[in-house]
Amino acid sequence: MLPVFENKDSDSFTYPNANDGGSWKVCNPRAEIAAISKRSEATNKNMKYLARMSRVWCKHCDVPMSGMLVDTLGYQFIENYQYRDKSFVYHDWMMRDFFDFLSKQDQKQTYWRAPGSGSSVTRKGVFGFKARSAYLRACEASRIYLKGFSLIGRPHSRLATSNA
Repeated sequence: MLPVFENKDSDSFTYPNANDGGSWKVCNPRAEIAAISKRSEATNKNMKYLARMSRVWCKHCDVPMSGMLVDTLGYQFIENYQYRDKSFVYHDWMMRDFFDFLSKQDQKQTYWRAPGSGSSVTRKGVFGFKARSAYLRACEASRIYLKGFSLIGRPHSRLATSNA
């Protein structure tokens, strides 16, 4: 638990930072929530779906990305994504293309600006390799599907079976 103090503007909060001798920091989660919600509504809720699916991927594959970094990069990605307002049918392509977007992030970049508040969102570690691996697997799954096969999930493996 961390004590926070609501500022007079009623949007931001001040909280103590014990690192490097201590200091006070300000955060504005309401602006971040509003920006994500607005983008999600403009994209048929795909912004939130993208963030949820990406968090599952991060947890399952031990990807060093915070939830805030997932939101920040997802927000940037989906802004100009060609299928941003499409239905669930496009979610496999959306994730595949988001993995590609993540894999192309500059490995030397240490922070990004959060939507809404502009707060710094820092990198926890290198995630480009795992994103590239996920992208290549998604491409392979698409190729298998287009050849008339379906994928059946099994722990630690993927089996291709004919639809015939």
